[in-house]
Amino acid sequence: MTRKSNILTVVLLSVSVAACSTTHTLDKRVTEDNYKEVTLDTNVKVEEPLRFWGSEKPDFLYDQNTQTTPITVKGDTLNILALSGGGANGAFGAGVLMGLADKGELKDYSVITGISAGALIAPFVFAGGDELSRLDEVILGISDKEVLGKKNFLNTIFKDAFTNGNNFIEFIGEAYPEEMIDKIAEQHRKGKRLFIGSTHFDSGELMIWNLGAIANSDLPNRVELVHKILASSASIPGVFPPQFFDVYSDGTVLEEMHVDGGLAAQVFYNPANFDYQLVSDALGLKDTPQLDVIRNGLLKSPYKPVNDKGVALLTKSLSGLTMMQTRGDMYRMMYFSETEGLNMQFTYIDQDFSYAKESKDLFDLNYMKAIYQYGYDKVITRDLWVTELPQ
Repeated sequence: MTRKSNILTVVLLSVSVAACSTTHTLDKRVTEDNYKEVTLDTNVKVEEPLRFWGSEKPDFLYDQNTQTTPITVKGDTLNILALSGGGANGAFGAGVLMGLADKGELKDYSVITGISAGALIAPFVFAGGDELSRLDEVILGISDKEVLGKKNFLNTIFKDAFTNGNNFIEFIGEAYPEEMIDKIAEQHRKGKRLFIGSTHFDSGELMIWNLGAIANSDLPNRVELVHKILASSASIPGVFPPQFFDVYSDGTVLEEMHVDGGLAAQVFYNPANFDYQLVSDALGLKDTPQLDVIRNGLLKSPYKPVNDKGVALLTKSLSGLTMMQTRGDMYRMMYFSETEGLNMQFTYIDQDFSYAKESKDLFDLNYMKAIYQYGYDKVITRDLWVTELPQ
């Protein structure tokens, strides 16, 4: 047998072993026939859905028959906050929010949505108080060493990611302790709603988790479930392994596989085009509902010469696709906010931010500190909100 044949045999055996090593086999997975019908826990009674599809209207937010809503508002305006994905650029959103808090200009948001990096930020704003004051510490505490741990790039081919995900889950557990989840539940009871998006990977559809309702539920695993949801929303395929959720179908336990919500949407605020004006009217509010969007990234691709090499071409292609997806999400939100009579404003990283990463780390601390300060300074200089996308 030749040396090339030996190498090929080793590779094939490695693939075979890796393929058989996972406990999350397809025979345990939800199917095309039942994936829309499965439930989380049939033994727990809930007042409203613990999760719903992005294509499904959250009718529990407004009762057409009684014209009432469970949402409450402090003041005269229904305020909604939408936080996008962005990886390390999530430090920008943290800087913006901490700047607003320090200036006493952070609104009381009745509805907060988050995806990926935005999902990790949203609970701090939702819980408020002492938890909000921890936001910068937690977000700037994200590092390759802290959340990635030991890396093995071959595992991306032979397994499900180049990290085993243990460090990330441990980080999530420490950053969002049970005491904080209790505070999220308290805010839910007060009439606020926190929605986190993940991607149901087999179908490619957006799943929206009613995180406050889950925190406020009698589920025996509610804390673990909250942690898993946050991890799934930010689990970049290939970097972090997928998160698996046990679900039930006619008494049979099956699994769902969820990954980064950014694959389905970069940012959202109104699932299935839900009209928040109905909520505002039900509360007797005269002011127009306000939608604030924090885009943790650019909204226009910079001109950048690309080397004619595979990795460079692939990287540029993926970033271009993400950019177009983001702009599409933003245009959709602008359209529906206008047709539904909402005021929408947003902020993002402009091309005047020029600090480059100093390392190849996914989460370069100096870069994150710089972009955090950039977001914070946007608040201080009152150059924060805009209403038009860059051309």
